[in-house]
Formats: sequence, structure tokens, C-alpha cells
Amino acid sequence: MRTPFAPLPPATAPETGCPAPPEALRNIEGVSFYTDPAFSRPDPGRLAADAAVQKRLDVWQDAVQAAVARARAGEAGAAACALSLLDDWAKSGAMLGAVNQQGAYHRVWALAGAGLAFLRVRDAAGLEPVSVGRVGRWMREVADAIQPRYDRASRALISDVRNNHAAWAGLAVAVAGIASDSRAHFDWGMARLHAQLAQVTGEGALPQELARGALALHYHLFALEPVAALERLAAANGVTLPPEDEAALERLTGFVLAAAKDPSRIGALAGVPQSDPWLKGRPPLSEAAGLEIRAQARPDAALEAALAPFRPYRMRWLGGMVTGQWITGQGIAIPDGGSPALEGPARTPSPG
Repeated sequence: MRTPFAPLPPATAPETGCPAPPEALRNIEGVSFYTDPAFSRPDPGRLAADAAVQKRLDVWQDAVQAAVARARAGEAGAAACALSLLDDWAKSGAMLGAVNQQGAYHRVWALAGAGLAFLRVRDAAGLEPVSVGRVGRWMREVADAIQPRYDRASRALISDVRNNHAAWAGLAVAVAGIASDSRAHFDWGMARLHAQLAQVTGEGALPQELARGALALHYHLFALEPVAALERLAAANGVTLPPEDEAALERLTGFVLAAAKDPSRIGALAGVPQSDPWLKGRPPLSEAAGLEIRAQARPDAALEAALAPFRPYRMRWLGGMVTGQWITGQGIAIPDGGSPALEGPARTPSPG
């Protein structure tokens, strides 16, 4: 199965070495941190405890994605380095042990980010085929562990079977499908894309995310990220969205862009002014990695103008650098100073 990423350039730059792999994390016990029924008010202490769990996954992903960025810059040995960091966790059966509910969410995001990083280097020349195959099979095993939660029935007002969590699970499993050449896993992810787009209202909102109160805009931006990425995976593998899904995606994209530019609009629909503690005073468009993928899928002048001041976009759970990385037929240059190998995350992703 095909990736949405351009082939790596020739590896002509000198090799700089490969770091030791971080200790593999088999069990993941996250800490739920919201204190209200709308899941819109985080408890600072519990949030910090959960961030400590997330950090162990982040350190590994950042090492992998830094190696991928060096490979993208043409460094010799960098693709093999990224593969070795992934293969170490594959051989350890990472993320296949005991997980609680919040830990299961962390596992989804980690598989999505690591899987997309893997797809950027998977086809590089000279990689060890045994390692490539083992990483793909391990990712499929992790995907198998993810699926049951999202196959269950749920009547909850806000449900991870229907909200952004389901979209992220779809992305993680679809990526694992491409990594392991499993059409069944890919199709499972595509079904979650369809389910998300089927919920989009006439004005372009996602009801599950509107229900998040003061974080409605935050979670629309967050939900668009896996939705936009899944559409790119579909296109790379010859899957054309039905017209109703295409129209819904356009409405969602337009709604999220308008809301990010003027949060009072979504605040009126959510019934509460928007307040995002993760922004720390930054504009909402600084968190628009999903819109950046949409801009590469179908360039639009208004979207370009809105995103340009905030580039480059990087998002750990989308495989690292977003700007200029998703095949569109016309690339977007990464601004000066935005070296993928040196950039940290454009934002610290907030658990959903």
C-alpha cells in the first residue's frame, strides 16, 4: 500500500550518528484529568501527572522523527537510524501490555505519530527488510489492540466512539494497515473517516466537539487533524471520497478556519466563550496542523493567507513536520529557520 509522502532525496550528507533508543514502554497508565461533564475543565495536578506518562512516549517519538527529518534533509544513515529506533520498540512488544482508558488514548496517538514517521522512510534504499517487516507487523498488533474499544456501542452524550478519539483511532489503524500491507486495517480507518464526515452539520460543525463547551474550537482543530490526514491516506491509495463526504470535509474545513479566525462564532454555537489553556496566549491558528494538511490537499488562497504567518507546522502525532510534507502536486516551502531536524513541536498536543 502507498504512503502520501514524497520519496526521500539521495543520502549525500555526512552521517551524524544515531542515539540510543529510549526504554520501550509496554504498559501505559494515563491519568484522566477533566473535572466536568463537558470534558472542558482540566485539573492542573492530574494534567501534570498525565503529561509525565505522555513524556516517555514523546521522547521516543521525537527521536524517531528527528532521524526522519535528517533523512528528509539527505543525511546518510538517518533513515536506518529511524528504523532502528522503531524496531527496538517492536522487538520489545512496546504498547502491548496493560493500558487503562487514558493510556489507551496515548497508545492511539503514539501509533499514529510513529506510524506516519515510519511511512516517510519505509521505502528508503538499503533498509533491512527484516526490520521493516517486523515494525509493520508490530504496528498491526498495536492496531489490533486499539480496535475493540471503537467497535463497541455507546449512547453517551460525548463518546470516544464518535468524537475526535474515533478519528485518531481511525488514523492510527489505517497507518498500521499501510505499514503492514493490511487492507482490512486500512478500510477500518476509512470507515472512521466516513463516520466523522457523516456527523458534519450543514454549517460545518462537529456536534461531539461543540459539546466540549469552552474547548469546542480546540477540539474542532484537534479533530480535523486525523480527518485531514485520513483523506490524504485515502487519496494516496486510490480511494475517492463519495461526493457527500467531500462536501462535508469542505464544510468542516471552512468552519474550522472561520472559527479559528473569529472564535466568537463557535462560542455562540457552543453556548460559552472559548478558552484554551494550551494556547498560552497564542492565536488559535497556531494549532492549525489539520488546516495545513488541507491546504496541501487543495491549495486555497484564503487558507494560504491565514496559515502563512504560523508556518512551519509540526505535530508529533502527525509524524513530525507537517508543512511541505504531504503530497499535493505542488510543494509548500518550509520558511527559513524551519529546519525539520531542529524544530520542536509547533504545539504540545493536548490529550482529548
